[in-house]
Amino acid sequence: MKKLLFSLSAILLVGASFAQQRLVLIESFSQASCGPCAAQNPALEALLAANATKAIAIKYQVSWPGVDPMNAQNPTEIAARDDYYGITGVPDRIQDGTNMTPTQSSIDTRYAVASPVNMAISHTINPGFTTCDITVTLTAPAVWNPSNTVLQLAMIEKEISFTSPPGSNGETVFHNVMRKMVPNTSGTPVVASNFAAAGGSQTFTFTNVAIPSYIYKLTEVAFVAFVQDNTTDEIYQAGISQPAPLVDYAVVNGLAVAEEYSCDNTITGVTGVISNDGSTAITSATINYSLNGGAVQTMPYAGNLAPGATYNFSIPTLNVTTSGNQEVESYLTGINGSSSTLPIGAESVTFTRITGNGATGQFAQNFSNAAFPYADYYITSPSDQNWNRATANGGSIRYNTYVYPAGANGEVYLAPVDLSSNSNKTMSFDVAYAQYTTENDKLEVLVSTDCGDTWTNVFTKQGSALSTVPAQTASFTPASAAQWRNESINLAPYGSSNKLIVKFKATSAYGNNMYVDNINIGGNLAVIEQDLLNANVYPNPTTGLLNVTFEATGSYEVSITDLTGRVVANTANASSGVQSVEFDTTKFSEGSYVVTIISNGVRTTKNVVVQ
Repeated sequence: MKKLLFSLSAILLVGASFAQQRLVLIESFSQASCGPCAAQNPALEALLAANATKAIAIKYQVSWPGVDPMNAQNPTEIAARDDYYGITGVPDRIQDGTNMTPTQSSIDTRYAVASPVNMAISHTINPGFTTCDITVTLTAPAVWNPSNTVLQLAMIEKEISFTSPPGSNGETVFHNVMRKMVPNTSGTPVVASNFAAAGGSQTFTFTNVAIPSYIYKLTEVAFVAFVQDNTTDEIYQAGISQPAPLVDYAVVNGLAVAEEYSCDNTITGVTGVISNDGSTAITSATINYSLNGGAVQTMPYAGNLAPGATYNFSIPTLNVTTSGNQEVESYLTGINGSSSTLPIGAESVTFTRITGNGATGQFAQNFSNAAFPYADYYITSPSDQNWNRATANGGSIRYNTYVYPAGANGEVYLAPVDLSSNSNKTMSFDVAYAQYTTENDKLEVLVSTDCGDTWTNVFTKQGSALSTVPAQTASFTPASAAQWRNESINLAPYGSSNKLIVKFKATSAYGNNMYVDNINIGGNLAVIEQDLLNANVYPNPTTGLLNVTFEATGSYEVSITDLTGRVVANTANASSGVQSVEFDTTKFSEGSYVVTIISNGVRTTKNVVVQ
């Protein structure tokens, strides 16, 4: 295989656990794009459910092998726990500090080992729902002499559910995910002198701990504490403070827009849902909303929203003030008459509105600017499984079919172009692609003259026809100019459009990576390049030696590819000036070939027939 109405004076008690004997800790290392993780995690969850009084878990979503938004939200602290144990692959499991696969037998054996210390842990979520307080007390029934031992405290979400897989392995539900270490990954020292006599204790108090904005659901927040010997890695004791419903707590979720991409200068059809995630009915609240961080507007909610119930609302029409990406945010205040103005349960939705006509003149893009996507570009959802900028070729865009699952597809819309005033109605771009073995990853180019209401396909290649290099099982990154091929498209049928939108669409067959670069629409760059190199190939057709002459402006590369994109011959040299290169075509199959000459960033192509 290649290659997750509250009272301002109230402090809300959320959970408590008083450990009288050992609670076994399972630390799991997983990832939302790890296929074996998806296969093995259900068995782990079943094992934990069967041992609810014996074991608890923390799951760290690591950074490899692919996309995982839960890792991206807190990569540094996850990496610290990964490095602590020297984890080199996922899935992996650590039981009480020992690298082993947890089983019923191993949990029973460890659970039976007496712990030198008892633990009590509780937490509260403070009014405003943005901070919390946690208290952990350790008590040793007998004399205990801990050395190089710390208390580790992890904020976790008991369950995170996605409507669609956030990675490539198909998982949508994740359990016991570590979200934040408190106060940090170093932990807090356990002081030996506190336990010099039987019954000794130490209390750890953490106040006003910020609840990260990336928490998906506040009512799933819990805290796991564990005592670990940093010399032996042994975990002596663990405990958990479980989540519980909050009083007078509701959130905005499901914020959506009817059209994610359009050319309208107004925004309509933004809808949201108020979800009562608390333990009391919501009878009043203020719905707040804003566009692009601008002035906050409000509208009231009045009713009787029972715990667990939802209420749908619509945001009035908004006026677009700038072309490009837009963001609407919505949140609640004044729940059940509260005077607090702190935002509760915020949600946002992003989309694109393109106003005005396309840019006139030549459109040229080489992706040298790292700040991708650029102004008036648009990337369809999900953005974390879509085109992204790569550094290959000095800057390009890549669709990571090496990681993205079969059937996944992604689209990137270019900024609109006014082709009506341009005499050249053509488009060219460079592509680089390798199959993994025989997979048919596909690249398409589509155009629209009505702002995306309808699309016309003007280019399709897939599999071997798209390939520019032989198949390879390593993740493909083009290493030289010879591994790219230039493609041309006739846009004359759409030449009267003053707002032509071009999009690149990739569809994964779980093969290997594809790259696009040097997009040119309506320009005469190709003609200029050809004139600069003054290239010629002869004889054409040829039955033997093929001569390629050109004027190099610096170091150069010459490659010959067949119509499937397979490189059949190539050469490179650091010389400049007039060049003459010979190729022996006697071993080529009869047919048409493309000769590509690149010198000092200037490229031209010639067609040749071998008989």
